[in-house]
Amino acid sequence: MSIGPILSGRLPGSLATRQLQSDIAAANQLIFRMQNQVATGQKYFLPSEAPASAIRAIGYQKQIERNEQLQKNIAIDTSFLEVSEAALGTVNDALNKAKSFIISGIGAASSPSEKQAMATELSSLITASLNSANTIHNGRYLFGGSETDAPPFETRVDGSVVYHGDEFENNSTIGVGYLESNNITGHDAFHALTDPVTSDINPALTNETRVEDLLAGRGVQLGRIQVSLENGGAPQVATIDLSKAETIGDIETLLEDAFAGGPLTLDVEVDPTSLNGFRLTPSAGTVTISDITGSYVARDLGIASAATAQINGGNLDPAVTLQTELASLNGGAGIGATVGTGLQITLGAETVTVDLNGLTTIEDLFNAVKGTGLDVETEINSAGNGIAIRSRRSGADFYIGENGGTNATDLGIRTFSGSTQLASLNHNTGVNVDGDIDLLITRRDGTDVEIDLAGSQTVQDVLDAINAVDPGNLVASLNTVGNGISITDNSGTGPLIIPDSSISVGLGINGSETGTNNTVPFVGKDVNPQDTYGTFSLLVGIQRALVNGDDVELNRLGELIDGEIERFTLVRSDIGSRLRSLEDEGSRLADHRINLEEKLSKEIDTDIAEVITNLTYTQTVLQATLQITASLQQLNLFNLL
Repeated sequence: MSIGPILSGRLPGSLATRQLQSDIAAANQLIFRMQNQVATGQKYFLPSEAPASAIRAIGYQKQIERNEQLQKNIAIDTSFLEVSEAALGTVNDALNKAKSFIISGIGAASSPSEKQAMATELSSLITASLNSANTIHNGRYLFGGSETDAPPFETRVDGSVVYHGDEFENNSTIGVGYLESNNITGHDAFHALTDPVTSDINPALTNETRVEDLLAGRGVQLGRIQVSLENGGAPQVATIDLSKAETIGDIETLLEDAFAGGPLTLDVEVDPTSLNGFRLTPSAGTVTISDITGSYVARDLGIASAATAQINGGNLDPAVTLQTELASLNGGAGIGATVGTGLQITLGAETVTVDLNGLTTIEDLFNAVKGTGLDVETEINSAGNGIAIRSRRSGADFYIGENGGTNATDLGIRTFSGSTQLASLNHNTGVNVDGDIDLLITRRDGTDVEIDLAGSQTVQDVLDAINAVDPGNLVASLNTVGNGISITDNSGTGPLIIPDSSISVGLGINGSETGTNNTVPFVGKDVNPQDTYGTFSLLVGIQRALVNGDDVELNRLGELIDGEIERFTLVRSDIGSRLRSLEDEGSRLADHRINLEEKLSKEIDTDIAEVITNLTYTQTVLQATLQITASLQQLNLFNLL
């Protein structure tokens, strides 16, 4: 700051005084500003003082605030994953200990009392593992998926373990467009659900089918199509906008209304033969349907066609939804009679019958299954073409069979059917039919038959082989109630006997029917139980096998435990990988914050050394101004003589 000049010549005293007062006020204001800059470290106090810098500074501040939040998210995610990893470490130790019990517990290597002691110790390890699976951190249960408010695992009276959580991950934002899961679901960690029992049940197309559910749930983006009717004269051409249609019935109405009242009309319906697409028939002549340029509506609806007397559209493959009618399944054939039939579901020691009579939709079916109170879950399968049922219990065998009808088969959820692979029976240990042993059956007339099952792959192959021995007389079929194989023999009235062998035991048909009524079948056992085959299933199974001294079961579980330990290692590796990703992202954010703070500092921070220098200079100028002012105030007429 400099002192304003005093003009030469004679000046009124008031003018000189005002100029000096102005200089003093400006100096005081500047000193006050610089003192504030030194005190606060800020260069500016109002955006209007430096608009460009203010805009940039606000942007940097917002980025820093977002950076802080992201770093908080990373810290929280890291804590959740670290605690999860520690909990899984306890379970991993239990699995390794269980493996050692299998090695020690098979055969005569351990006495019965030693096996009981190992079973007792394993029971304690199961409890510790269950506590780890129910670990809570910061008020959240870690392994329940999105169900974080209640313990996800619980033991049942029979020692089995039920999972109450879901399969949803909890994601948080740790970077721009970067989501990371901060949990491992109970199913991913412990394989707590059985594989879904499901198959394609091919729902028929109906007028109520929604457009969004076509093409296996991908839907059709509707728009305009061009339809032409011709019968020797000038064609009737209509461009029809289908974009407002929501159902198949809406499309039918829009197409028919476009020609209503004209010389030629169009009949549109669900193809009564295929029940999976449209059928379009003009009142006379031919019909042509094409897409507007750049559109694929007619093609996607399966009705694009050159001139023809009738269009039989392509398969629109409707997806199964909660509102899909049971009567529309299996191409419109439905699920069979439901009066006095239904489903038979067994889970552990519990067996319930699900009455399907009066149910109309998939949602009704799901509610009926849920109403049993069993630890099972129902859902639409991932392909969208069927229903899926899974057990939530580890260590409890799970079956779905018939109750005198075909409902389970027609719903695609029977766990023992003609298509069941022999290799999957008996907890996936299978049945060896390719050895030197044949299936021996002593018929009711006292004769023996040996049936060569070599090459058989499925249960249906076995049924066909038995039925080929004496067609119509020796008959094998699936049990009408529950699951398994039934065999009827009308060759006589003696006992029907199937001796024990690896094949008969493996197929569940070893035993006899000693009654004299040859219409009464021998009823086999269900040898295709479903289980989770996960951590708790194996631990519970090993503990039971040790208690019962069951070497066969210990051998089976011994083949599974290594795979589970390996799978568990991969789960922990996944957590480690996430932790490394969080650490890397945290480091990147820290570096980015330093960069942002440097940029922000350049925009708003004061250069203290420069300001202090300027402050000292301005104070000196102010002092000089005050001295000049004092001198001028002392001037009088004598000073000018």
